[in-house]
Amino acid sequence: MNRVPTDLVASNSAARASAAPQEPAILRGDMRPDLLRDEVLAEIFAATADRHADKAAMICRGEILTYAQVEAQANAIARGLADRGVGPGDVVGLWAPRGAELLIAQIAVAKSGAAWLPFDADAPVERIAVCLADAEAKGLLTCAAFTERAAGAGVAVLTAALLSEGQSGERFCPRERGLTPDHPAYMIYTSGSTGTPKGIVVSHRNITHYLRAANTLFGLTHEDVMFQSASVAFDLSMEEIWVPYLAGATLWVATPEVMAETDKLADVIAEAGVTAIDTVPTLLGLFQRDIPSLRVIILGGEALPASLVTKWARDGRRVFNTYGPTEATVVATAWEAKPGEPVTIGRPIANYTCYVAAEDLTLLPPGVQGELLIGGPGVAQGYLKRPELTAEKFIANPFVSDGADTVLYRSGDAVSMDAAGNIVFHGRIDDQVKIRGFRVELGEIEAKLDELPGVAQCAVVLRQDDGLDRLVAFVAPEAEGKLDRMQVRMALAERLPSYMVPSRFELATSLPRLISGKIDRKALKAMPLASAAGSAEEQEPARTPTEGKLLAAAQTVFPGQSIPFEADFFNELGGHSLIAARFVSAVRQNRGFEAVTLQDIYGQRTLRAMATAIDARAATEGEQADLSFEPPPFRRRFLCGLAQAVSMPFILGLVTIQWLGLFLASVFLLQDDPSLLAEIPVLLGIYVALNIGTKALIVALKWAIVGKTKPGRYPLWGAYYFRVWFVQRLIQVTTIKFLQNSPLMRVYLRALGAKVGKDAMISDFEAGAIDLISIGDRASLGLKTKFANALAIGNEFVIGKIDIGADAYTGSSCSFGPNSVVQEGAQLGDLTSVGPDMTIPAWETWTGSPPRKTGEVDRASMPAFPEVSTATRWLQNATYAGSYVVMLMLGLVPIFPAFYILYNLDALIDGKVDYSVSWSTLPFLAWPTAMALIVVAVAIIVALRWIILPTRVQSGHYSIHSWFYVRKWMVGLATEVTLETVSSLYATVFMRHWYRMLGAKIGRGTEVSTNLAGRYDLVELGEDNFVGDEAVLGDEEIRNGWMILEPVKTGDRVFMGNDSVIPPGSVLESDCLIGVKSTIPSSLHVKTGEISFGSPAMLIPARQKVKADAQTTYRPSKWWVFGRTIFETLHTSLPTATFITCGYMTADLMEAPITNAEWGKATAIFLAAGIVIALALVAVSVVVKWLLMGVYKPTMKPMWSFWAMRTEAVAVLYGGLVGKASVEFLRGTPFLPMILRLYGTKIGKGVWMDLTDITEFDCVKIGDFATLNMGACLQTHLYEDRIMKVGRIEVKQGVHVGWGTTVLYDSTVGEFAQLGQLTIVMKGENIPANTAWAGAPAMPVRVAKAAAVEVKAAA
Repeated sequence: MNRVPTDLVASNSAARASAAPQEPAILRGDMRPDLLRDEVLAEIFAATADRHADKAAMICRGEILTYAQVEAQANAIARGLADRGVGPGDVVGLWAPRGAELLIAQIAVAKSGAAWLPFDADAPVERIAVCLADAEAKGLLTCAAFTERAAGAGVAVLTAALLSEGQSGERFCPRERGLTPDHPAYMIYTSGSTGTPKGIVVSHRNITHYLRAANTLFGLTHEDVMFQSASVAFDLSMEEIWVPYLAGATLWVATPEVMAETDKLADVIAEAGVTAIDTVPTLLGLFQRDIPSLRVIILGGEALPASLVTKWARDGRRVFNTYGPTEATVVATAWEAKPGEPVTIGRPIANYTCYVAAEDLTLLPPGVQGELLIGGPGVAQGYLKRPELTAEKFIANPFVSDGADTVLYRSGDAVSMDAAGNIVFHGRIDDQVKIRGFRVELGEIEAKLDELPGVAQCAVVLRQDDGLDRLVAFVAPEAEGKLDRMQVRMALAERLPSYMVPSRFELATSLPRLISGKIDRKALKAMPLASAAGSAEEQEPARTPTEGKLLAAAQTVFPGQSIPFEADFFNELGGHSLIAARFVSAVRQNRGFEAVTLQDIYGQRTLRAMATAIDARAATEGEQADLSFEPPPFRRRFLCGLAQAVSMPFILGLVTIQWLGLFLASVFLLQDDPSLLAEIPVLLGIYVALNIGTKALIVALKWAIVGKTKPGRYPLWGAYYFRVWFVQRLIQVTTIKFLQNSPLMRVYLRALGAKVGKDAMISDFEAGAIDLISIGDRASLGLKTKFANALAIGNEFVIGKIDIGADAYTGSSCSFGPNSVVQEGAQLGDLTSVGPDMTIPAWETWTGSPPRKTGEVDRASMPAFPEVSTATRWLQNATYAGSYVVMLMLGLVPIFPAFYILYNLDALIDGKVDYSVSWSTLPFLAWPTAMALIVVAVAIIVALRWIILPTRVQSGHYSIHSWFYVRKWMVGLATEVTLETVSSLYATVFMRHWYRMLGAKIGRGTEVSTNLAGRYDLVELGEDNFVGDEAVLGDEEIRNGWMILEPVKTGDRVFMGNDSVIPPGSVLESDCLIGVKSTIPSSLHVKTGEISFGSPAMLIPARQKVKADAQTTYRPSKWWVFGRTIFETLHTSLPTATFITCGYMTADLMEAPITNAEWGKATAIFLAAGIVIALALVAVSVVVKWLLMGVYKPTMKPMWSFWAMRTEAVAVLYGGLVGKASVEFLRGTPFLPMILRLYGTKIGKGVWMDLTDITEFDCVKIGDFATLNMGACLQTHLYEDRIMKVGRIEVKQGVHVGWGTTVLYDSTVGEFAQLGQLTIVMKGENIPANTAWAGAPAMPVRVAKAAAVEVKAAA
């Protein structure tokens, strides 16, 4: 028997809500040694026959057989079996219709000492033959009517009449023939995953204990009458037949004819005076009336709806919900049902034990889902002739035990323990259905369906019709009742996630059932869908051609159902974000409908409203220009690549010298064995000189190579492109963001040619051509600004100016295209995109991508720009400069104790401190050295934060000329410098602990992957938040000379996507989600469960959600936390350890040439080292990727999984190791695609890439001659719901991806399509070929074909 009763699936939210440590989920039944006896089945029946000889044992077809009569007939058959050599250890098949003859034959086999192997009366002979052969059966005991068919079973055919002929009815004792309790009593064959049935062997010791344990719970007596209806092929029948035998009760045997008339069953049972029934809930649900005589109802085998408990439980009647796999002998747990209580499968019965464990056999606390492991005297002997499967499923008990359950059965069932200590059943771990990538428990849906008024029976199956997987609900209404499919759908949508709401609802008078009474799900999967035929008649006709096109597309995502034109796409039709994306893609297949967007769905919601909006827009739109182009010639690409290859050693040399110089200085200083105190000032001086000297050199080289950049359109891969590229890579060597929001930024930008006005405040940014940027007096630019004024598009490289007027304000993550203008005093909201040739008028407020006007600037309410004396200004300027130098030095300080550890570790090996480390031991010593460096760096920043800002930062408005602003800037700089060294800490378990030390309030389990930069005291994050990469979380705003600081507070389980912007003063309630590159409504308040997406923010009504075990998402076990901590300790320190190793080796090689003044040789080694180190790091990273991950494929993995940890390690090595040393500097060259192909990315010829942010490499495919600009991201994964969802992205031939644009997974961008700057292509979208799109989310735009490339003399 394989019982799978269930309840409404318990939510993991309860488990997440409790942060207190809890005891593991271990349950033990009552200890009853008196139930453990040395007995066999035949002895149990014989003892009852002695006590109740004249009492009715069974009633069948009106005939009453007493225990004495049954005993005698069974003894005679047993003797006949013995005469044919059947005895202990043998197997006899049992095949006959339900009735007294079958039951007596079963007892007879037990008395012979053999084990019976039962088959249902409807079983095909072929399957019977397979099982009998596998069991090496001695024969098949059947009835006269089956003998002809039984001849095909391949064994001797036996009948009761044949065996008993001439035999005595005297008691036959199998003990005398050697039978022991450890011999097999019966076997049950169940379906095997390989297609071959597997035999489960149950011993006499197993079953006799169960019978006694069960009846201590059920309390049957000799006065009871049990309704016997189960097939003997199901081990439920053992409970139904043999527990009454033990108690001396009477079996009222239901014939096949009786069971066929289900509408009369209740009357038959009542008339028979039945007091106990043991059945499946489906059969009980068919009874249309109460049966007053019933005092015991035992249920199992499938879900127990709460409505049945309410209907049948009452005073004087006990209702039990039981659970147990055949491998644990009939039943392992039971719950006495009470109306109003949550339905569970209860607790272990006497002498049984139950454990709830993770996949790695770690015990789990209450409320957390895991696998149910069962121990005790009922655990069977295993599978016949299947040692490997037996070893897999029957395991030695790994937990602390009293020795009574040395072997545990791994049930494969997902359960959890509730607060009352009962077990909640969640379904099969290995048999959950998967719909749209999500695992779904059908029992949960059925339980919710059953709760709805008017539903008598229901079943949900996963079907594939017309090539689509979908959930189909079959519902039988109550007598003479009617159900409205749409109302049922809406009711379920209020109770379940959208992906769990069936896409089809089939109404039926009854549901097909198996012989056991269970619903026949195979029949439901094959049954023709009645509503498919009727949907055309029910479908409302379209009023316009556009409605017809939308209807046809909707029918592809909502197949086989009527779709009202006024029905809400999400709430009534059951759509969600992925279905919406697929619907849009289907609509775009129609000519003239390429411009339909996701915003049309989210904004209009019904097909009729969408059609009206599309028709209105079509009347005003013109024709789209042809966006195809002639690819750049190979010769031009080759020559540019050659020039870039020649220049690369110089660029990498500049990168290398800033850190390798320290190793060289260390080597020479230590030759004279100076003290640490003597070494520090010299090394600090060298480091500062290298850093500032590099900046000065780059400024000089910029003017020598390109002079003043000239706006225009140039051939991509041409000569002028190369010069601009070279300057971009040189500027990239310096870390400009260290200067942000300080006077130092203005000085450096002016040196590079930009026009920067007085008191302009400029945060960190990326720029194409810095010297074409003009920023007016007192203008303020927010974080992560993108000056997209140099971009590749098609076969051109376009360069333009950007003009930001005086007193203008731009929010975080804004983007500016070539020849864009923001006039005086204009204000832009966060994530605003000012496209090419666009002008924002003076003193207006605009926001969004694309931008739209939201109002006028209230100049009267603006505070006056703060004044500052000349002396204070100069003093503060000096403080900024001095702080910059000091912070650079402090960023270097961790190196000294790290070197100290390195040399002393080496001394432990060779016994002397000689400041020289052997190359053979260096890689191993560098690892603990790197760990020490990271720890010291983190400790220094914590100390600096509390020294510079000893009191907690308060919200308010602060002048940029105040000393508080200067101090806060210093703390932010210190953090930036540190994270530049230890950026691998992002998204690790260490990050939240470090931020707590710095003053932030961060709840348990919150993952942070962004820089809070000095605002720690104003950040309060609840439990289990997820802050994505580069998210802007409450960063200060600087407006008109005033820094605005406000607190940010979140509830629990809040998700903030990569590059999202959460303004200061925001409140995010629990369970809300902020999308990738998205902001929040202007109210700065997102309510519980809301989804904010895009810019400007819009609220999405539904999205795909994943329900997973808390243990793998929100509440990992202590062992998982420990394991991840160790793993992240190793992989976060590996990049630093690798740099130490490479640097030390290079310093060793250069020591002799420098000592001997061989400067040419030393320079050659130095330049070669930059190339060799870069290539070696790439090689190591590539090998690690293939070893740890192999080929990336679309998948879903929980955050607390080894898969997720492995892929994070690959990302750290790629980004933190390879990126910094080489890959980042290959942007805009032919070599970057070559490198990425080594990782598995599929990239065509002539592709131009100014991005490196690719993670699941194999899931990305880029077509020939595509151009992907700076800050763009092909994001193949999301981490919503703590589940890493991975999908594919294809960018086809000639596609242009603009600055800061993100393409989410499961998307395709058609040939020659253009995606403007700061655009989001949502997951599942299909961008049509030869179309232009811009916005967050993407919307169609019209572009004119560019004029011929302007070829200048410089080109």
